[in-house]
Amino acid sequence: MNITTKISVFFALICLFLTICIFSILKQSENSTIEFENQQIKKSIETFFEALKTKSFFLQNIAYEHSINDNILKIVEEKKNNTKKTNFIKDKYTHFFLFDKNKNFIYGNVYDINSDEFVSTPNAIKTFFKTKEIDIYLDKNRINFITLDYEKILFTIEKVFKNNKFIGYVFIGRSLDSLFLSELSKITHQYISFLPSHTLIKKKQLNFDSNLIYYDISRVDEYSLFSYLELTDQFDNSNFYIRMKMNRDFFVQINKNNKSIFYIFIITFIILIIVIYFFIDKLFAKRIKNITNIIKNISKSSSLDLKIELDYNDEITYLSKKINQMLYSINLKQHENLKKQRDFLQSVLDTQKNIILITDGKDIHTTNKKFVDIFKSKDKFLTNIALLDNKTQDNLVKIAKKYDSYEKPAKLKIEDELKYFTFDVQKLDMQKYLICMDDVSKYNEKICHLEQKASVDELTQVYNKSTITTMLNCWLEIRSFCLIIFDIDYFKNINDTYGHFVGDCVLKDLASLIRNILPKNDILGRFGGEEFIVLINDNSSNNIISIANRLKKEVENKRFIYDDAFVDLTISLGTTFCIKGESYQDVYKRADKALYEAKNSGRNRVCFK
Repeated sequence: MNITTKISVFFALICLFLTICIFSILKQSENSTIEFENQQIKKSIETFFEALKTKSFFLQNIAYEHSINDNILKIVEEKKNNTKKTNFIKDKYTHFFLFDKNKNFIYGNVYDINSDEFVSTPNAIKTFFKTKEIDIYLDKNRINFITLDYEKILFTIEKVFKNNKFIGYVFIGRSLDSLFLSELSKITHQYISFLPSHTLIKKKQLNFDSNLIYYDISRVDEYSLFSYLELTDQFDNSNFYIRMKMNRDFFVQINKNNKSIFYIFIITFIILIIVIYFFIDKLFAKRIKNITNIIKNISKSSSLDLKIELDYNDEITYLSKKINQMLYSINLKQHENLKKQRDFLQSVLDTQKNIILITDGKDIHTTNKKFVDIFKSKDKFLTNIALLDNKTQDNLVKIAKKYDSYEKPAKLKIEDELKYFTFDVQKLDMQKYLICMDDVSKYNEKICHLEQKASVDELTQVYNKSTITTMLNCWLEIRSFCLIIFDIDYFKNINDTYGHFVGDCVLKDLASLIRNILPKNDILGRFGGEEFIVLINDNSSNNIISIANRLKKEVENKRFIYDDAFVDLTISLGTTFCIKGESYQDVYKRADKALYEAKNSGRNRVCFK
């Protein structure tokens, strides 16, 4: 990684780090704003309940005033259901009921604010007094609600006494209508509405004057949020809800400020980074990179002639001057030492009997005298090497490694004469290799002669059993073809009559005759004794019988003469068609069986299986 890349990565990491930091700060600011909103909601809820409590105290005062009113005491004491309607104080309370000490209904009045009229007394209030423990609602700190005729009522209950004697109850209630909720909205500075049902998703709790209040918060968008308060209906212990809407003006403003700060920071920081980057890159990074590239070029070319340009008068320039002086001094010494070393190395190479060359894989740098004597020039050598492989000249080292043994020497054409060479490769350093070439032409001729001798039957000069068997197996792997097995009829009589010398001559001349008849692509081999195998390069089974009959006829018409001996020969032939992929054992058994039938049917015949 060069210095420019490192500087780029460094500034990128700084940019990333500071971006994460500012983002974290802004996120923390947002979280703080949300926490501030939560506190504001708590205060609004407390204000709401303070207002409810004030309303409840107001109702309690009214209830107390009625509890000591003479007319009320008279009605409760006499337990008369007075049908005359009492004029209610409008918008102060909406429900007024009297019960005796046994919770029996005496008198009741309900005023509907919306229709501005009195309505009938609900039966639910009578049921409520009969079924509930009323004394628990006499607590001055309680805020109580009840549903009467599908309308939620804030109520209070006061005992009625006469002469310190308990005689009944007075019930005062105020409906939670739109006017009532509007008054609470003005007090809390939030829009308040009534919800008959709701589900608190993330339930929170708040203690207010020994009352445990449950609520949750829903932020519908960045501009508004709702808080839901859970209240209890005393009639059936069910829950109903008050929804308070709050505008998120503070949150919106903070978010706008945060975004503006973030964008300003990012733009300013990017501009600053670009300016600093180009400043450092021009004054330091490019100059250091230039020095590094010059040093690299010196190490690659092994030349100290390059110089570092001097642009500014600073520490880097001073260092560059010293490097130039050092390179100049080293260059002088290096030329002297290199000349001595090269002369000595060349003299050592020239004394070697083998061909030696030093290369980097593409170009030949140094050769010895033996190389020049044989190849005259590097170009002629490369032309010879190119005969081996079209891609050879691209990498001499690969070719040298390929032909590195006596079993696979490289064949080169030198002045119309074929010669064989083996290569030995030694790595000198990171880029140079020493290649030693050994002329193995004579040795290769001996090997070829021995290979030929090992694969050919010494008497008949056709392939021996091992070679013909190997070829048969190879053909079975790659193609379909025809196979002939034949032997000489009554060959033992020839040996017994004329002697083994004549018998050997017969085998030799028969092999020569058959070999001359067969095309070049067909293969003849001696399997043993007087038995021979012929591989016919024909993938049609229709031709094999005619080919075998032609061989039989040629032998039958040929007279073999050896001094005074006149030998007439016949042969029996077994033929078969071999399919690609068959096993050697199957095709040999089939052809041998055909030969056996040819002999049993009178000899001098062709039989096909």
